[in-house]
Amino acid sequence: MISNQILQNTLDGLKAISRVDFSVIDTDGKTVASTVDNEGDYVRAVVDFVKSPADSQEVSRYQFFKIYDEQSVEYVLVA
Repeated sequence: MISNQILQNTLDGLKAISRVDFSVIDTDGKTVASTVDNEGDYVRAVVDFVKSPADSQEVSRYQFFKIYDEQSVEYVLVA
C-alpha cells in the first residue's frame, strides 16, 4: 500500500502540470489525498463506482478511475 504522503506529492505534481484537481478516495469513501479542500458531492458515487464492473466512469463533472493493487481495487482517482 502506498503512503498518503507519496499519494499527496503525486497529486500535487499532477495538478501543477495539468491544472486539474484530483482526489484519491479509498473503497470506503474516505479521502486519502486531494488537491481540493472540499470533497464535493462525489463520495457516495465513488462507493457505488467501486461496486460496479467499470474501470472508469464519468459521473456528473467528475471522471473516476479504479486503482488496483494485486487485482483488487484499493483506491479511486477522481479528476
